[in-house]
Amino acid sequence: MTKFKAKVIENIPANRLVALGGINSEGNPEEGWETVYLILSKKGWLPDLVSISNLEKNSIEDVIIKNSPVWKVESSENLPAGTLVQCDEDGRVKHYRPEDGNHFGFTTHSVKAGEVVEIVRKYGRMPQKQEDALSGGIEE
Repeated sequence: MTKFKAKVIENIPANRLVALGGINSEGNPEEGWETVYLILSKKGWLPDLVSISNLEKNSIEDVIIKNSPVWKVESSENLPAGTLVQCDEDGRVKHYRPEDGNHFGFTTHSVKAGEVVEIVRKYGRMPQKQEDALSGGIEE
């Protein structure tokens, strides 16, 4: 386990996927040398963290890395158990679509849109043959 402080660049609701912002996230690269920035993860990104409470813009927060294999994340759509998921545009989870980027885990139970679902972290992309089968491609 490790702990550090980070600056929140935008309001981030609880149970959302979080990414690290870059050194020039606020247009001040000098500050960025000593500051870790937090932003909402976007569609297809591999998230770095998950929020467990509401985070306010410009606040300095304690980040605790526990290396938990399971995250609790709000779902943007109805999802059955065992669904591969990826990040959507506002830091929630949606079903995996290869054309939208990487998946980062799978659901342990079914949920309705807006509910919090447990995600077992499992990063990756589908093998090309599986992507082709989903997109209607043909195998030799």
